[in-house]
Amino acid sequence: MTAAPLSAAPLSAAPLRATSLLVVGSGVAGLYAALTAATRGLEVTLLTKDNLENSNSWFAQGGLTAVGPSGVSRGDSVASHVADTLTAGARLNDAAAVGAMCSAAWGHVERLVEAGAVFDSDADGGYALGLEAAHAHARILHAGGDATGKALASALIDACLRQEAAGALRIRERAFATELLAGDAADPERITGVRVLNADGTTEELTADAVLLATGGIGNLFAATTNPHGATGDGAALAYRAGALLVDSEFVQFHPTLVSPGGFMVSEAVRGEGAVLLDQHGRRFMPDVHTDAELAPRDVVARAIHAVNAAGGQAYLDATGVDAARGPGFLAWRFPSITAALAKLGHDLAAAPVPVTEAAHYWMGGVFTDRLGRTTLPGLYAAGETACTGVHGANRLASNSLLEALVFAWSAVVNLPAAGAENGIVDTGSITSHVLTAEPAAPTAATGSTPVDLPTLQRLATGHLGVERTGADLEHALRQLSLWYIEGDDRAAHELRNLLTLARVMATAARARENSIGAHFRLDAPWQPEPANGTLPRHGFRQANASNANAATSQLVSSNIGS
Repeated sequence: MTAAPLSAAPLSAAPLRATSLLVVGSGVAGLYAALTAATRGLEVTLLTKDNLENSNSWFAQGGLTAVGPSGVSRGDSVASHVADTLTAGARLNDAAAVGAMCSAAWGHVERLVEAGAVFDSDADGGYALGLEAAHAHARILHAGGDATGKALASALIDACLRQEAAGALRIRERAFATELLAGDAADPERITGVRVLNADGTTEELTADAVLLATGGIGNLFAATTNPHGATGDGAALAYRAGALLVDSEFVQFHPTLVSPGGFMVSEAVRGEGAVLLDQHGRRFMPDVHTDAELAPRDVVARAIHAVNAAGGQAYLDATGVDAARGPGFLAWRFPSITAALAKLGHDLAAAPVPVTEAAHYWMGGVFTDRLGRTTLPGLYAAGETACTGVHGANRLASNSLLEALVFAWSAVVNLPAAGAENGIVDTGSITSHVLTAEPAAPTAATGSTPVDLPTLQRLATGHLGVERTGADLEHALRQLSLWYIEGDDRAAHELRNLLTLARVMATAARARENSIGAHFRLDAPWQPEPANGTLPRHGFRQANASNANAATSQLVSSNIGS
């Protein structure tokens, strides 16, 4: 299972010549894409709206899922990883993409090590493998105990800085992409670059042969989130307004254990080590909800915690038995960052249960891409949480997000067309089965009547687009969202406008899905969707006439996308 080094040319494509690639975003997907491009001699610029370390990836406590030689020797397999991913995703996944990701996983572990990453070891000197919810085997690699995202992002940042010092990569920090540029005379839909808002308030246009969006998720649409402040859906909103197809927008994964009050997330790996969930009476409630109890899929655990708290009770994470079972000090050794952060909030995992609530964590939806990172617009690519490869289905399997970011960022870059060749584009006709309906699009900023601020938008999303939804709530949300617009052109206004755009898409997608599956649960439609032609339908939206700011229609597309 030896991986090709980062400097190797792709085996299945002609040698790449220098091209112009703009990578937008500095999480693991963006960093890995930029590094991969630079080591292949491509002309590449990496843009990030803050500093390089400001990303969802940096704060990821969980690990990296990969089945390697030691896992196989213990009875694990790529096939088992595939099966667990499909089960967690309620089989709404693109099975071919899942297979490609799981098969490629160990090769990317080796590439990360080559780039400078160091994974935690066990007592025998091999890779330490952790267990998390909905995994049949221990197959989670960690770095720095509970700081895997920070460790991997740091290694990739250092590698990118070395490429920059060697003149092979340009890095632009505090450069916020606010619009995708298009309008090539020969190909009006082709994306030709981005408009950038700089920290000093100036704007400029940067052109490129290809743009890869890797700007992360949409956590700040909700009042409670595990995401950093910069998670405002920028890439997906820009792509949607440019006319790209968004899919699976209704699926938002809520992490079950955000400490409340305090707003600090406690990794699922703590439950993987034996922590349990209790209600205010000290009763363990998850065994009555799911056969896997605390290690059930995240949507199940999040809804169970929500039910306890919404009924006037309080859910707690109780890890006091872990040290008793594993030895004094185990929790502090295994979870040093969590231990330190909780101590600042006055909590000690080893001493007493910690109050928790569900919080927006990961968006399974995003810009539709195929396995080569191509979107439905020529010249535009996407990777990481911004993209929707179909890997996660209706609910992401724990610790698959870093892996997905790596696998498909790599695939996008190594399969870029040679300079002067046509950039690939997804054949929309081949992935969509039929158009179900056309309906009014959400009004643009020019047509709304009432300005809105972030707390107001967050309250609406939390109350109507959370872990439990109803048709009446969704109708109310859409009516309210249609009235709002965003004033201003500074960074905060652009970010809020992006969240409002995606809230409208998400609410429309949730209303259209009149059933419950995975992370989308409707109290008024708790039944599972019926297969169509042997497959479960997925929904996609594009803004019709996207180049017109007053576009009047959007399309709802039902398809077995990418399978």
